[in-house]
Amino acid sequence: MNPLSISVVIPAYNAGPYLAATLQSILSQGAEDVEVVLVDGNSTDNTLAVAAAFSSLCIRLISEPDRGQLDALQKGLRKASGDIILWLNADDVVMPGAFSEVRSIFATRNVDFVYSDDAAFHEECRGYYYGAPIRGLSDLDHFLFYRQLYSECVYWKRSITRYLPTDAYEYRVYTDYAFFLRLRWGRRGRWTDKRLGAFRIREGQASAQFRARKRHEYLSVKKMHREHIKMSRSAFVLAQIAYWPWFVVRQRVIPELERAMRRVLRFLTNDRKRIAETDYFYSSWLLPVGSTRPRNDEIH
Repeated sequence: MNPLSISVVIPAYNAGPYLAATLQSILSQGAEDVEVVLVDGNSTDNTLAVAAAFSSLCIRLISEPDRGQLDALQKGLRKASGDIILWLNADDVVMPGAFSEVRSIFATRNVDFVYSDDAAFHEECRGYYYGAPIRGLSDLDHFLFYRQLYSECVYWKRSITRYLPTDAYEYRVYTDYAFFLRLRWGRRGRWTDKRLGAFRIREGQASAQFRARKRHEYLSVKKMHREHIKMSRSAFVLAQIAYWPWFVVRQRVIPELERAMRRVLRFLTNDRKRIAETDYFYSSWLLPVGSTRPRNDEIH
């Protein structure tokens, strides 16, 4: 039986310094039954040249002006043909073995999307970090409060894709929150303990550029979803009050206890596991910033 095909949709604009690492992390999963839909917003740097160097990948290119990340993403989604979809930003990376893990879950479980906790990395200082645990993140956890799905760690069946209205194209900080609220609502998700993706920490990211817009966008996303599911403002507030203790225990207290236990274990073992993982990530997995050609070796 042929493996489930995967489409990786990558919105990009002037992503030349980072795109090679992103594409290499996809290629290293194995190129069979994988397509990349690269949606370029008319970059003025070497983004397209970097993509052209990856001839081993099936890359479908859209290069034209857009109205922001969500516009670019939804253009790419409409062109994607894979059974499974991943939205990967042009500076983030797929983690080793992610495609194999995801295909196995979809092949053996009756689920609509698969997600994981994430990792984050800061290449300049060789930092490597674990994101907040989100195991068991429910629709209400996600909507009533704020515990995000990490876009680089969410894979979904193409058949459940939902599109946001053009009004949402103006979002710059909470684009992923808006998109995944709509996508996952009422769907069956499964968390895996294997971290599927890694988020790059760098200067000039949207959360820093558009800091002044965060509060307005956050409230706007919640309002848009309330209206989508036909929930009144008063019902929303009452639901928050009623659900708050359950959310705090499951998504705040328990994860913090788990993180504390991991810190103790790291101390007792001299952090050997994290040191080894960091060393592998930087020495064997991540293509260094500024590289424009794929590596000759492919890690499967």
